[in-house]
Amino acid sequence: MLSKKKENKSPAFQFYARDFLADINVQLMTMEERGIYITLLAYAWIEKGIPSDKSKLKRLCGNPDDFDSTIQNVLNCFQEHDGRYYNPRMESVRSEQLDRKQKMSDAGKKGAEKRWNNGVAIQKPLAKHNPATATATATATATATAKIPYTDIQDLYNKKLGKVLPSINTLTNKRKSLIRSIWKDNPNIEFFDTLYGKVFKIPFLTGDNDRGWKADFDFVHKMDKVVKIMEGGYVGIGAKKEDNVFKRPEEIVYVCPKHPKHEERKGDRNLFAFCGIKDCRERMVNKDAENFEKLVQEALAG
Repeated sequence: MLSKKKENKSPAFQFYARDFLADINVQLMTMEERGIYITLLAYAWIEKGIPSDKSKLKRLCGNPDDFDSTIQNVLNCFQEHDGRYYNPRMESVRSEQLDRKQKMSDAGKKGAEKRWNNGVAIQKPLAKHNPATATATATATATATAKIPYTDIQDLYNKKLGKVLPSINTLTNKRKSLIRSIWKDNPNIEFFDTLYGKVFKIPFLTGDNDRGWKADFDFVHKMDKVVKIMEGGYVGIGAKKEDNVFKRPEEIVYVCPKHPKHEERKGDRNLFAFCGIKDCRERMVNKDAENFEKLVQEALAG
């Protein structure tokens, strides 16, 4: 049952369609599981999380018959804390939304104070978030961030791609930031394993292109590149265009059937020439032709 509307509770959250479809967890779900996932996201937004009791979750989703076998894939997108499940990406969006509202509220109060005090702003302490509203959000977000296995991800990258792309020895702050951006939507190392597996199978990213260019760690972990890789955007592009490279025609040796050891010329399959020995004028033939010996015998007999 939904709780009553509370003060400052937003009725909606942003749904990032591209990120949703690129999430490896979503890609592995059936359509029924996706429906359950979206339903639970809606409850999680309104109720600031969902109960960890699966019997309650089943009732929230309309008591489907095969709920027990489908719910686990859905719960891979949530993290449990203090008896409730939270979606890390949703809580990050909630926190950002609250921050924006607070900043707008503070700015509006300062503007009002200026108008009512003849342009002299009165400094007052900033209003604080309602602890009951923000505690679960902040805790879930912090917990998800603290558990990011940076070193494991670095080792996995070097193991799966170190032979085809430049390996890395140092996780800089910039690289950790790239990992965090991915982890926020896909908080499991299996996603990175799938990502690296796709990169390994894309020739364009591993140097098979006109420039000999290769991707690197920073390129592979940029969010827009991650989405493109997961959606197959680099498959089949940039391969070396060998068909455009000039190839010399196959060279064939031609000889005079009457003077095979004395008169020889080289050319392609369309060469039409005669022996240059005086008074011969025999048409030259392919030395490697299957009927070469027969042509020689006929020429000598003639």
